[in-house]
Amino acid sequence: MDLIKETSDRTKGILAVIAVAMILGSTSSAIKEALVNLNPETQLAVRFTIAAIIFLPFIGKLNLCLVREGAILGLLLFGVFAFSTIGLETISAHQASFIFGFNVVFVTLFELVFRQSFKIDVLLAAILAFTGIVMMSWEGGDPLSGSLWLFGSVIADSAYILLREKIAARHPSLTLTAVQIWVIAALSLLWAAPGLLGQIEAIEMNLGWLSYLGIVGSALMTLLMTTAQLWISAQEVAVLLSLEPVFGAIFAFWLLGETFGIFSFAGAAMVLVGIILMILKPFSEQPEFSKSEQPELSKLD
Repeated sequence: MDLIKETSDRTKGILAVIAVAMILGSTSSAIKEALVNLNPETQLAVRFTIAAIIFLPFIGKLNLCLVREGAILGLLLFGVFAFSTIGLETISAHQASFIFGFNVVFVTLFELVFRQSFKIDVLLAAILAFTGIVMMSWEGGDPLSGSLWLFGSVIADSAYILLREKIAARHPSLTLTAVQIWVIAALSLLWAAPGLLGQIEAIEMNLGWLSYLGIVGSALMTLLMTTAQLWISAQEVAVLLSLEPVFGAIFAFWLLGETFGIFSFAGAAMVLVGIILMILKPFSEQPEFSKSEQPELSKLD
């Protein structure tokens, strides 16, 4: 019976992360559309204010530990979204999706560093993926600065995934998600405040995209990720999120009409090779949760 339950929980975790990969694949295109009229800070502020309002009913039952750990996760996640939004001003949506797929390399690298070990195949994967990112950045003359911002977003996201693995099982998912969302909303509003009034007309023009980003791309996505890590590990999350480039390319073609050039194809192939090298290892080397370490379903609201 316990085995059936564990298998069911693991399946739910996998499906939740696949759903997140699909959402992330669509948000790059949605952000590109919104950034035609909006500056990055306003887009982020409105997006997370919408998400924060949705999670207002779940902000109760707080304690010091939950607020502290939720705020740390929220600060990291703010960096993820802020860096990626700035980067998307100067880089295409499908290229951004392939760069986001690079977090599978960083999650594995961070774990190897923390465990005081290193392997040549991991170094090769990182070199291949980073080289591919640079090649994709040159396609069509996109400034390298856009890729560097996205690269920073990936590093912050990898740290967030690893830290969330440690924290997720200690708190109710809805309340922990609410704290994170409210931290991001507060920081985004502070960032956007100086020019917010001048963006009112642009906000109205992009309310549809902003609503999608707030409800699906922020509130639902953060909840799914926080819940999924009750059941699957950080490395498994990172590996599954490598599906994002596939969804990102599809949405970029469908919504924005973006296509790949020769350098993008070559760079994307190198990124995928790096991701595949990571995929070959994590599942065979994943540590198993002991029964005492198994997350409790009671942590879900």
